[in-house]
Amino acid sequence: MGSRSGSLALNAAERLLDPLLRALAALGQLLRFAGDLLAAFLPQRRRRRLRPWMIVRRGRARAGAPELEVSRAEAERLLERMRQLDDTALLSERALGFASAGADHFADPRHVESLVAALIRENPPFLHIARDRPAPDQGRAAEVRTELLLRDTEVVVREPCTLFVPKVGMEHRESRRPPGYPVLRTAKTLSDLRAAPLLYQALPEDYLIARLVEGAVPVLAYREERRLTLFEAQERVLERRERRRTEVPVEIEPGGEGQGARLIYLLFDRSTSLVRNCAPRGVNAVMELAIAVAMLRADLGRPYARYYFRTFAERLFPQPQDPPLCAVTVKEKDDLVRRLFRTNFSGEATNVVEALETAADDIERIAQSGELGEGVRPRIGLLTDGRATIYRNVGARLKRLGIELDTVLIGREALHNPDLLRISSTVSLVDPALYGGAAAA
Repeated sequence: MGSRSGSLALNAAERLLDPLLRALAALGQLLRFAGDLLAAFLPQRRRRRLRPWMIVRRGRARAGAPELEVSRAEAERLLERMRQLDDTALLSERALGFASAGADHFADPRHVESLVAALIRENPPFLHIARDRPAPDQGRAAEVRTELLLRDTEVVVREPCTLFVPKVGMEHRESRRPPGYPVLRTAKTLSDLRAAPLLYQALPEDYLIARLVEGAVPVLAYREERRLTLFEAQERVLERRERRRTEVPVEIEPGGEGQGARLIYLLFDRSTSLVRNCAPRGVNAVMELAIAVAMLRADLGRPYARYYFRTFAERLFPQPQDPPLCAVTVKEKDDLVRRLFRTNFSGEATNVVEALETAADDIERIAQSGELGEGVRPRIGLLTDGRATIYRNVGARLKRLGIELDTVLIGREALHNPDLLRISSTVSLVDPALYGGAAAA
C-alpha cells in the first residue's frame, strides 16, 4: 500500500513539472533567436587600435636625399654608450624629481632604456644614429682612434669577509659579573701602586715594598682578561657600494661624405608647461631631455658635427647679444649633456619666433666668417611643446640661408602648429602619454 501511494505522488509531480520545463525550453530558444537577430543587424564592436606615439613627416628635401639605415649593432652601440655614461640613471633621477605621488612612469632606469630603444627603432630625422660614409679622399687609410671620458660610477661589490660574531649565553663568560664591573686584586708591580688606596701610599717605602712582595696591597681595577673567547669567526659574503672612476672609450669616426661640416643648432624649450601640462607630471620634460641627450650621444664621436645650443622660454639663454654655446669635441659635447640635466624648467612663456630669428642670425654670421669652410650643412633642431605664430619672413629667411628646420613637437597640445608645420623640413610629433599606453599594452 505504501509503495503504491509513493508512485502516485511521483506521477503527480512529473505532470506538474512537465509544462514548466517546456516553457523554460521555449523561452531559451526565443532568447537565442533574439541574440542572433541583433548580431545580424547591429555592427560588431571592433578592438580599439593603439595610436602611434611618434609620427614623422619628412619634407621634400629630405625625401629625395639618401636615407642611412640603422643597423642593430649601431643601435646597441648607442644604447651601451648611454648606459656607460649614466644617462639613463640621470634621466630617472630627473623623472623622480618631477613626478608627484603615484606618477613615476620614467622613475625606473629600465623604462628610460626602453624609451631610448623606441626612439632608435623609429629612426627619426633629428637623430643621426647610422655611421656616415667616409670621404673619398680618406679611403681605407683612416686610422680609428678613441678618446676617454672619465666617469665616477657607483659599483656594487660582493666579496667574502670574516665576521667575528659575539656568542650568546652565560656559558661563554668567565663569570656572571659584567665585563666592566670593578674588582679588587693585589698589586703585582710598582706601577700598580699608583692605583692603591691613599692609606697604603702614605706608608714608608720599605714597609710598602714588603707588603707588595707579600701581595698584601689591594688595588681597585677592572677585569680585562677573559678566560674564554666571546666571539666566533664566520665567513660571509658582504655587499657594499663604492664609487669608482672608470674610463669610457669613445670611438672617433672619420669625416662624413663631402667636405662640409654638419652644423646643428639646438633650441631647447625650458618652459614650465613641459612639467605641469602633462600626466604623469613632468613626462614631457623627460621626453625632451631624452631626445636632446640621444642626439648629442649619437654625434659624440663625430668631430664634423658641430652643435650650437640655446634654451628659450620668455627669453633666451645665452642672451641674443651673446654667442651661443658651442660643442665640437667629445669633452665639450659631454659637458653640454651635463648642462642639459641641470636645466631648470621655469619659463612662463614660449617665444619660438625670437629663438628662430636668433638662430638664423648666428648661422648667417658663422657662415660668413668662414670658420667651418665651404659646404656647411646647417640644421636647426627645435624642441618645444608650445604653439607658435610664425611670420612669413622667418620661413623665407630660413629658406634663403639654406637652413633645414627639424621640429620636434612634444605633447598633444603642440600638435596644432600649422605655421611651424609649414616652414619645417621635417616634423616629429611625439606624445609621451601614448608611448606610456603602448608600453603598458
